[in-house]
Amino acid sequence: MKRILPFLKLLFWLALCQLPALAGARAVQANLGWYHALALPPFTPPDALFGLAWGVLYILLGTAAFLAFGRGLSLSARKPLILFIVQLALNAWWTPVFFGRRDPAAALLILALMLAEGVWLAYALWRRNRAAAWLLLPYGLWLMYAAYLNIGVWALNA
Repeated sequence: MKRILPFLKLLFWLALCQLPALAGARAVQANLGWYHALALPPFTPPDALFGLAWGVLYILLGTAAFLAFGRGLSLSARKPLILFIVQLALNAWWTPVFFGRRDPAAALLILALMLAEGVWLAYALWRRNRAAAWLLLPYGLWLMYAAYLNIGVWALNA
């Protein structure tokens, strides 16, 4: 049982980090026609790349959470854990706002919050587990790229 417990904890964190994708899947599917009708900024990737990128990023987030919280949730883990959950919630909120409400301006505000909160989260994780903080780097870079795309959609379609 001692050997399987770390594996189960890793599975828990990986599954938890997939929830934002589930939250937005319906909004994306229902509004792909709207999205494809928009003027898109240069360097917009094909649809398939979005799913692949987010799949990898959610695995990195889950692994980071496992490294940071897999040994237990002590009192010192409270702040980083709250920041992590807030990051997932913001992530889950963006897609229904952008696609479901068709509101790139409001989605951009959420993305700005995600970036700011992500820096705070990385700092909190750095103090707890540096490997976990490093795993957030691709996520942060993708959020900056997503901000570029979001700004482009907003500006080109306002």
